[in-house]
Amino acid sequence: MTGPAPLDYGELFHAAPAGYAVAGTDGVIEAANATLTRWAGALPGALAGTRLLDLFPAGDRLMFRTHAGPVLDREGQLSELAVSLLGPDGERRPVLLTVTRTEIGGAMRDLAIFYAAPERRRYECELAAAHRQLEDAAAERAALLREAHHRALHDPLTGLPNRRHLQESLIAALARAGDDGGRVGLLFCDVNDFKLVNDSLGHAAGDRVLEHVARMLSGAVRGSDMVTRYSGDEFVILVPDLVTAAELDAVAVRVRGCLAAPLAVEGATLPLSIAVGQAETAVDPAAGADRVHDLAASLLAGADQDMYRAKTAMRSAAG
Repeated sequence: MTGPAPLDYGELFHAAPAGYAVAGTDGVIEAANATLTRWAGALPGALAGTRLLDLFPAGDRLMFRTHAGPVLDREGQLSELAVSLLGPDGERRPVLLTVTRTEIGGAMRDLAIFYAAPERRRYECELAAAHRQLEDAAAERAALLREAHHRALHDPLTGLPNRRHLQESLIAALARAGDDGGRVGLLFCDVNDFKLVNDSLGHAAGDRVLEHVARMLSGAVRGSDMVTRYSGDEFVILVPDLVTAAELDAVAVRVRGCLAAPLAVEGATLPLSIAVGQAETAVDPAAGADRVHDLAASLLAGADQDMYRAKTAMRSAAG
């Protein structure tokens, strides 16, 4: 009897169901098996002398150079790197690449094995797409929440902070004043004879007037102040971080004078004026949260009452 024929390792190399390539550490292929040659759409033996990276599309080549290559140089091995293998006519075959740097024939060489992985790569791509969709949905939700929060705190006509925003900011300013010993002021403003504008020129003209007043008030205050639309034709200006009452007086003077120029609207030239009331207070550092809320309400009421006194005085002077 004769024994089994000796193994032909070259035949095993070419018959393997995975793609095999032996390359120098410079990435130049020295030998490739029939499976890899077939996947690459090359003629037998044609891959020898070409670069291993030329088997990948541009994106995978860049990834290999910047990430995988340094790992291989440092650790001598890569495990299950997901890449695409370029085939005939640019066809892309998803594969898992394993590379081991070892001594072969007295020289260091890279043994690269390509495993076909269409299902796994497809699942990974689907997972990545789902992850991106989740990230996009989360970003969109965050944007919607920011937009909703902004709408909840701002007047849609003028874009100014609204009454709720004023209340929150006033509480915060008073609490800060209690900590640092500063003072907080309010200016309560009411556009004179605004109802006549709506009655004579219509609500669209009234809206134009309110937008104009909002712009002028915003330009008359300090950078740290906050102009708010309180309701209708009423605007309240928060003037925080005061050191002296004179600072509030200076802001009030600019606010009273900011509407000196008439406004042209709907073919009419409207003289505008504004009644301004003011109030300011210090805060006891020992004041609790309830006291701060009471102080906010008292400050707002005081500025409102002073505005009505100013409006009454203006009417008496005009009459």
